[in-house]
Amino acid sequence: MSLTTRLALAAGIVGAFAAGIVFLSSGTGADRAADAPLWESSKQCQQCHQEAYDEWVTSHHGIAFTNPEVRALSDDFRREECMDCHLPRPLAVTGFGKRTLPRRTHFDEGVSCISCHLGEDGGIVARNDRPEVPCKPMRSEAFLSVDACMSCHNQHETTDQWRASHYAAQGIHCTNCHMPEAERKRPDGTIRKGRSHVYPGAHDKTMLAKAGTLAARKEGVELVLEVTNSGAGHNFPTEERHRAVDLEYRFFRGLDAIVGDGTGGAPGWSRAWRCRQPYRDEPGENTQLPAGQSKEARVPIPDGATQAEVRMWYRLTPICDDADTARSTLLDERKVALQ
Repeated sequence: MSLTTRLALAAGIVGAFAAGIVFLSSGTGADRAADAPLWESSKQCQQCHQEAYDEWVTSHHGIAFTNPEVRALSDDFRREECMDCHLPRPLAVTGFGKRTLPRRTHFDEGVSCISCHLGEDGGIVARNDRPEVPCKPMRSEAFLSVDACMSCHNQHETTDQWRASHYAAQGIHCTNCHMPEAERKRPDGTIRKGRSHVYPGAHDKTMLAKAGTLAARKEGVELVLEVTNSGAGHNFPTEERHRAVDLEYRFFRGLDAIVGDGTGGAPGWSRAWRCRQPYRDEPGENTQLPAGQSKEARVPIPDGATQAEVRMWYRLTPICDDADTARSTLLDERKVALQ
């Protein structure tokens, strides 16, 4: 290749790269009107959308970059790949369903209003066309699809898990659970239907309790513990490899507890089963439960045992115990008579 050809090719690449940077940084597109607002921050949305803003600002989308748990797990974002999803550029610009890219502005806003609602042309995308309101949102089918969640939430195959489930076949979308309908009051006092921006998930006990069901019974000389993914449209647990669901048990002879084997999260308790996807360099199989599936764990009943107690815990990290209430959530507990 001649020097002239190489220089021309390099100039073309640099020019295309520079144009892309301008586009991604400013949020403007070729079709954007010269006098149209430049949407850069969630605070621009607050005046007209106060209720949705208040929900979002304390949600795990709103604190995606400032969350102490995330900062610890990402080594304070020295693992720079974590920034892709915790500080994403507008999804429509990088492409719904495609891997996101990190932005370098408004760090405190995490996954911001702009991340999801800024369109490829610099306008606002939403559920409905509303040309009469200040931000003039335009309905976008891509914005309403699971691909809008996929860009970040398929890093651990969560949306692939949903696509393989019966929920996808029934048309039950991520937003049905994670963005339920909410009533919004217009300035004139009338009510319209919108979507909640709280995004309940792994930190919400009510949401977690809907996802998994615990059962326990005596069967011959065994205690049978069973967990069912009865309500999650994806694996239980999902998303992060450090999430775990533990089934624990202990036996009683009269009023005295039979000491457990130490694998449970508290003295006297033993672990019967753990649902979790291991870290990449960690031995063991993926024991997450796909949607609708169940897992039984069978434990021999000690001689003379009169009663068993069982518990199901959700762990934000596999290294915490029952006493760590910030990271362990008791989802259910049962008693089983053995005599």
